[in-house]
Amino acid sequence: MGAGLVGAQHDVLAWSLAQPGHDHQIDLPVTIGPLILRVVLLVAVPVVAAFAMLRGFLPEPDRRAAALVAGTAAVAVLLELMVANEIDLPVQTVPLVGALLAAPMFVVLSRDHRFDRTRSRLCRLAPLVVSVCAALAFVEFVRALAGGWAPVPLRTGVVLALVGLAWFTICHPGMLVRIQAALLANAALLASAYGLALTLPLRTAAP
Repeated sequence: MGAGLVGAQHDVLAWSLAQPGHDHQIDLPVTIGPLILRVVLLVAVPVVAAFAMLRGFLPEPDRRAAALVAGTAAVAVLLELMVANEIDLPVQTVPLVGALLAAPMFVVLSRDHRFDRTRSRLCRLAPLVVSVCAALAFVEFVRALAGGWAPVPLRTGVVLALVGLAWFTICHPGMLVRIQAALLANAALLASAYGLALTLPLRTAAP
């Protein structure tokens, strides 16, 4: 199941990302994102963000809730890539992004006892992945702020944040990771909404 998820997400990500550009900046067609994609994205990101912000006040999520949030985060990443015109990520990261999105789904959905040890290792690794994604995302958000809310680092930060929040569904977080996830969720929510607003004139300006 894990291999199938990685393969499917890798194919979609490769299609979305493999556009003409140089090695460290991927050009994406902004016209691929119709209004319906933006509407779905405006729903998906708040769902993931709300989970991260409220997890400390609610019982531990069951398998269904964790799968819903992790899957929503993966869908939100794909939608971000589809509505963005550029993402500041190397093309070589496509398999890694696909694997990082598929891993939480594998942990949540797989029930094969042969993979118990693998699932356990991924859960122990999850807090580190959340922290690394949070650090990288905040670097992109600072770059966006320094550049007058530049859309490329802004959307890149949202993608990195969503990857980290997907892993937050499978970890047993301490207080520090909970704080990181809550801050990351708020930043991703605001950045995603602002990034979507930046693309609206591209749709409305056409005759």
